[in-house]
Amino acid sequence: MIRSVFAGVCRTPFVAASRATTYKAPALVHRFYSEQATPETESAQPASSANSAEAKQDAEAAPAISAQDVEKLKQTITEKDAKLRELKDAYLRSLADAENIRTRAKTEVDNTKAFAIQKFAKDLLDTVDILELAIKHVPQEHLADKVANKSLVDLYEGVDMTKSNLLRTLERHGVESFDPMDQPYDPNTSHALYQAPIPGKTPGHVFAVEKRGYSIKGRTLRPAQVGVVLDPSGN
Repeated sequence: MIRSVFAGVCRTPFVAASRATTYKAPALVHRFYSEQATPETESAQPASSANSAEAKQDAEAAPAISAQDVEKLKQTITEKDAKLRELKDAYLRSLADAENIRTRAKTEVDNTKAFAIQKFAKDLLDTVDILELAIKHVPQEHLADKVANKSLVDLYEGVDMTKSNLLRTLERHGVESFDPMDQPYDPNTSHALYQAPIPGKTPGHVFAVEKRGYSIKGRTLRPAQVGVVLDPSGN
């Protein structure tokens, strides 16, 4: 009876399904890489070959450049190079001209500043000449007696101080006096009023200065008025 019951239980669908379900280990999957071309690579090779064929056809279809065309291209390049050199030379000349103009303009501005008082200073030189003449014509023996001629001595000293102060003022503005006495006569800085043979003096040298000369910034403002020694032989 027990066997019949067990057999009945085993014949039930649940038990039968349990017996049928068994564990199986998964099979190992091996992947082999073959060096043989796959369908994808086989399809890519014809495309590459087609591109090469098209490029070859384009190269064959391109027109060939003749020797005459090459010569024309060389001539064109030569002309362009010559034009480039011409433009570069013109550009450098323009730069040089601009620099020269700038230098000249700066020089003119500096000269304008330096010689702005030239006319005014030249007009003052007449006053200096008058003061010098006044001092020159005072007898020295009258100046020796300061007690008897006190007024004259005071006047002389006042005029001399005025002349000295005026000359210092001119010097501060670039005006300087020069005396060419006993120097070779220079027509650029002196004006000869007369000539005379002077024994013991070198011919062509200055032996008398009637008026001193003046310069401003190295330029002659007024030439000195002088007497020049004459050569007796007439040379």
